[in-house]
Amino acid sequence: MNNKNYHLQSLLFGGDDRLESYVELFYRNSHPVYNSEDESIVIGPGQVVDFSTYLNSISLYKWKMYTCMSSLYLNLEIKGKMQIFLVAYYKSGTQFIRKVLNKKVVDKKERTWVQMEYPEGDFLLAAFEIHTFDTCFIYGGEYTTNVQEEHIREVSLHLATTTFKKEDFILPNLELLKKKILLEDEYMSEHFWIHVIDNGRTLPIDELEEEHIQIHPNPNTGGAGGFTRGMIEALNHKDKATHVLLMDDDVTILPESIRRTFYMLKILRPEYKDYYISGAMLYYEEMFRMYEDTGYLHRDGSYGPLKYSQDVRWINGVINADQPQPQPEDAYAGWWYCCIPATVINMNNLPLPVFIRGDDVEYSIRNHAKFITLNGICVWHMGFTNKFNAAMELYQVHRNSLMVQAVSGVGKNVDFMKRISRQVRIELLRFNYQGADLLLDAVEDYMKGYKFFKKNMGEKIMKEKSAKNEQLLPLSEFPEAPAKVWSVYDREERGLLETFLFRITYNGHLWPTAWLKKETGIAAYDWFYSPHRYFFRRKLLVINPHFQTGAYREINKKEFFRIIMRRRRLYKKYDRIHERLEADYRAHKKEMTSEKFWRQYLEMDK
Repeated sequence: MNNKNYHLQSLLFGGDDRLESYVELFYRNSHPVYNSEDESIVIGPGQVVDFSTYLNSISLYKWKMYTCMSSLYLNLEIKGKMQIFLVAYYKSGTQFIRKVLNKKVVDKKERTWVQMEYPEGDFLLAAFEIHTFDTCFIYGGEYTTNVQEEHIREVSLHLATTTFKKEDFILPNLELLKKKILLEDEYMSEHFWIHVIDNGRTLPIDELEEEHIQIHPNPNTGGAGGFTRGMIEALNHKDKATHVLLMDDDVTILPESIRRTFYMLKILRPEYKDYYISGAMLYYEEMFRMYEDTGYLHRDGSYGPLKYSQDVRWINGVINADQPQPQPEDAYAGWWYCCIPATVINMNNLPLPVFIRGDDVEYSIRNHAKFITLNGICVWHMGFTNKFNAAMELYQVHRNSLMVQAVSGVGKNVDFMKRISRQVRIELLRFNYQGADLLLDAVEDYMKGYKFFKKNMGEKIMKEKSAKNEQLLPLSEFPEAPAKVWSVYDREERGLLETFLFRITYNGHLWPTAWLKKETGIAAYDWFYSPHRYFFRRKLLVINPHFQTGAYREINKKEFFRIIMRRRRLYKKYDRIHERLEADYRAHKKEMTSEKFWRQYLEMDK
């Protein structure tokens, strides 16, 4: 049996202007100087640089669990006199313990590669530290292992990214992938293909296309249609995909994340060959904070991360972010970065045409997906911390939740109709009549049946629904705006009498208007529910503190009764037809997930 020295991960020192503002993602303690010309770092004398970080440690426990790796080596290209510490972390009770495994003084007058082997041990994470005696240079580095050649699998990795008039993101990302993978990684570049699904049909094909990059003009069919087009192109490619990596366009990427994905796929143990690799989403606005690497559908019908948010600047956050979690039945991987094996995808098992939202959830749960996550396989996504879009969250999410539950049985224990009814009540209590209408629009459109989803009307519908979003204006236009805008998220207690009156009068809708408070109430504009702030007000100022914007809402009893009656009619109709409706959706599942349907929907044969 022949052993081969095999690359696992490269070290990262910087190179992105925004990421370099968060140096703790790369190293801690001392702050080396990054040389962009040769992508090296310079460390002054008497410094200690710790590489036990989110991007430069290695998830030893997971690499050993999921792959055929054996030993672990650190390889550094260096110059200068330094002491290299090999370190690892393990868990004892609730504490994470650092252990020095080996240390070595090296003194190199010329640029030289140095290799050190990690001793065997039951560790969660491995890394290293550099302690300098004089000015030292690190030009690059990697973690490697020994793998038997028969355990190295053939992989053809196809990246599919969907874009709609977001050239500011997609063009720099393409250039980065060309430079760091197609031009620099000779081994991987032969087996890596990029498909850009251009839903806006605005990209210059002649300028961008080359052998390993293809631009596919596409009608605007949302993320679902774009990613499905990517799947079809990847499976029909001359170098047929073994894996399809779905990735959003409006993200900051690390080519190293894709390289780690590729090199892990090639040595996966056979029992994990059908697993997804799910990349984490970190906040673009706070690049040190991990939002989600896998999510799940909660029993109340909401969606959210499986793990708590972590600050990955510090070692506890790095290890917690990487901890394996028991996977609930309704777990899913977001398609901001999701690598799916072709053993799962086939031409009669394509996504559902939901335009946007819910396609990734449904596809994961339908296929009983299992997930691998790994520190450093990630993207940074914009807008999640400060962007609540009512048309998306109230209409699109709830409409699609009803549809995918009917078609595939996703969230079979969730009562989405009860959730919608409860949310309609909440929107009425805070005078958000347009929001309540959006929720009922979701029910009404779902009840139009499977034929409604077979027509590509997603863009038109989103424009119509977005017209019902609140128009927020600068807070300078509102004299009532508080100085401390973040106070809208403070919790406030209610008395028993206030709670009783709030409920039985629908917050003043069944109460004489003259008896309501004239002072404007101040509240949050998004999901945050604070009934004390709405109580018996005639008028509310709702605020988005992230953007320092707001809008007025006023009590409107005519609108209140109209929506109450509309809800009653819709729910009465739903009770009458829902069993037939669900059966109809299920009966057409195969049709809506087939290549024949999608080729027509995507206008591929025109």
